[in-house]
Amino acid sequence: MRTGADDEDQKIEEEQDSFNWMATKILKGVVTRYPTLDVFDEKIAHLTVVKKQISEMKQSVDIGWLRVNSVPLIKELEKTIDNWIKAHTEFLLHNTMRQIQNIYTFITDISEGIKVVPKSNESEAEKAQLMAVMTHLRDVKMIKEKTLEQIDPMKQAIMLMKKHQVKMDEDFLVTLETNKSQLKEVSEKALGPVKESILPLQNQEAQNIKGRLARFGVVVQEFRIKFQNTLPYHVAETSQEIIDGAYN
Repeated sequence: MRTGADDEDQKIEEEQDSFNWMATKILKGVVTRYPTLDVFDEKIAHLTVVKKQISEMKQSVDIGWLRVNSVPLIKELEKTIDNWIKAHTEFLLHNTMRQIQNIYTFITDISEGIKVVPKSNESEAEKAQLMAVMTHLRDVKMIKEKTLEQIDPMKQAIMLMKKHQVKMDEDFLVTLETNKSQLKEVSEKALGPVKESILPLQNQEAQNIKGRLARFGVVVQEFRIKFQNTLPYHVAETSQEIIDGAYN
């Protein structure tokens, strides 16, 4: 008898499986362990303040009879601070761009993969095509919800970069909304009409597999009986000739 704890454990396991499946597609090449966006925001803001303080330093300082030109030092300090700011902002930018590209690639792969649905499963080519479509449907089912959960954190990262005036080649907020809409659209198509159209073929192929398994079971049983009947259990003494004969 299953208990509430068993159901909860199964739910947790399914959630983990779904996330892991999504990670192989959407988080490929994406760094997932890093400080929170609040930490990035605080650090970038601090560095920006320091940069402003450096820019306001006097360009020359008189020490007794000696005048010190501070410009080279100021420029070098500003360059160092800029590099530190870029280390934070470019990490967020490249990480977010990679994830956006992964989502786009996934949507494209699914869209192309379900364009052509086999009419039968008689030939090997049709069976291979059916399996390919079924694989895409499985991916959508496993990945869709976890992928949609990634959208809001990505938006927050983009808003943070906009706040700190990070230059971006396009408006990634618009790109994310487009990806979100396209993902929902292709998922509804895949798990709706496409799944419905291949269901008879899928059921037929399942029956074919059951038939092959049953036939294989018969072959195994026949081999087992033959093996038991031909083993030299009854031989009191053995020789190389008898041993060799047992393998024929």
